[in-house]
Amino acid sequence: MRLRSVLIAAGLSALVLAGCGSKNEALIPPDDADQLSTLVANAGEASAAGECDAARRSVREAEQQLDALPSTTSRRLKRNLREWLDHLDGKIADDCSAEPEKTAEPTETATSEPTETATPEPTETATPEPTATPEPTETATPEPTVTVDPGSGGEGLPEEPPDSGGVSPEEDG
Repeated sequence: MRLRSVLIAAGLSALVLAGCGSKNEALIPPDDADQLSTLVANAGEASAAGECDAARRSVREAEQQLDALPSTTSRRLKRNLREWLDHLDGKIADDCSAEPEKTAEPTETATSEPTETATPEPTETATPEPTATPEPTETATPEPTVTVDPGSGGEGLPEEPPDSGGVSPEEDG
């Protein structure tokens, strides 16, 4: 985009120079043409460099220079130059408004100092006294009673050997 402003400025400079004449009073006097060319070139260079204020200032000065041309200068030539300056000014405005916005620099924020918080004092809680576990009392194991099998002739059942799981040695086999 900035290149377009430079090209427009160069085109305007060429137009100004083409309109200058030393003998024809309808054309731009050579000194005025040189000043206009310089101002337009400055505007294009400033716009290309991103110096928007300087570019606008150069266009304003060129407009003032154009307004100060002798009254014998062709009105058609002045009108063409005015249109080119307006066009250049519009391109500068477009280029400058299209610039990316600058990112704000990060600012330091004050970090607050930690505040001391009082630690609450522990509250004493009464611990209940342990209760005594009663000692187990022995319970007497009753003696097995012998059951008489009426079909065995009055004899009792044979006693089971201890830890045999209820199986007599004869049945174990």
